[in-house]
Amino acid sequence: MDGRAFDDDARKRGRFAVLIGVDEAGRGPLAGPVVVAAVTLPKVPSAELMMVRDSKQMTPKSRLRLFGVIRSQALAVSVAWAHPRAIDRDNILAATLSAMARAARRAAAKTGTEPVLVLVDGPRPIRDFEPPQRTIVDGDAKSLCIAAASVVAKVVRDRWMERLARRHPGYGFEIHKGYGTKVHLSALAKLGPCKAHRLTYEPVSKQAPLQRLVEGALSRLMARSAVSP
Repeated sequence: MDGRAFDDDARKRGRFAVLIGVDEAGRGPLAGPVVVAAVTLPKVPSAELMMVRDSKQMTPKSRLRLFGVIRSQALAVSVAWAHPRAIDRDNILAATLSAMARAARRAAAKTGTEPVLVLVDGPRPIRDFEPPQRTIVDGDAKSLCIAAASVVAKVVRDRWMERLARRHPGYGFEIHKGYGTKVHLSALAKLGPCKAHRLTYEPVSKQAPLQRLVEGALSRLMARSAVSP
């Protein structure tokens, strides 16, 4: 069953007029946000949209091209973020599900009053969420609208990591996008964590106590300087 056939079947079984695919990018990296996308596609997708696949199975060039197609042809596209401090505070699962809820609600608000079914990639349902939802393991490989959401989330996150690379040079975020590669681990050992890192993730957590100590000392030094005659 291809992605469109899967979505058509899900729509007909529950008599839902609108499907919203939800997927995320960036749960595993040591740095940067989790980005969640929610996408609603036309009931009869174009030939270009039918080329959308799980973002992990696509080349960067193909993702970028189809990202533009999705943005121009989708009925609704919404993006939400779970930044590192929220991940550290709430844990990765809770922060991701919260971002999924925000993205899905925004997409649903753009679709009018027609019955909506939210298709969520993975085994975990969105918590405290009103619209009907269905979890789908490997949903980005089965559902066209989830695959479209995976492309949007991946492209948006990659662009954000390139921006973080300019804010925090030396870590190579533009290359590894925050994942725990040898290059990243070497930079982390040399430079310590920056504000883009998830302090509760190993091996960042091993560096974090020293980082907090240094930041605290610098803050006290600056405070003393400010009151010195």
